[in-house]
Amino acid sequence: MRRLFGPRIVVEAAFLVAVPVLALVAGLGAYAIVAVSAVAYLLVLVVEATLWREGAPFLQAVRQRRALRRAHRVASQPPLEMPRTVVVRPVAVVVEPEPEPEPEPEPEPEPEPELESEPLPLAPRNWNVWEIESALRESGDANEEREFLLLYLRDYAGPDGTLPLEFDDLVRESFGELLRTPAG
Repeated sequence: MRRLFGPRIVVEAAFLVAVPVLALVAGLGAYAIVAVSAVAYLLVLVVEATLWREGAPFLQAVRQRRALRRAHRVASQPPLEMPRTVVVRPVAVVVEPEPEPEPEPEPEPEPEPELESEPLPLAPRNWNVWEIESALRESGDANEEREFLLLYLRDYAGPDGTLPLEFDDLVRESFGELLRTPAG
């Protein structure tokens, strides 16, 4: 931190105060006191400019030393851990033509359905990306599609890994059997 007042500033201030006081004691008039004070002020400015020019190389050396210290501090810090990256490889997809459908036999009339209660729809839930990832690892059913889906879901997860409700159907369809929940 730069010092605001040093010994040189104190001496210059005392000089600027002493000149008009001595001019007054010497019996000079008001205009003469102002003129003598202006000359004293210009003299202080010339001294400051000279000292500043001579001190400029010193200031540059101090700045370089500080920059070297800062660079050394940054270099001595441990490197930041980078998230693991996933390598994307192109996948060749072979599309086989669909076989022609065989004619279906006449359907048998269905018996009257008994009154069964349909399962209630599952309430949407906030899933956690980290829990899905751990269930995928434990199951051993990891494939590129699921890994990429998890990678992209992380962009929408909160800091704690929680996904918004809008992703409930997608998670149930893609990871339902791993999470032991039926697809919605």
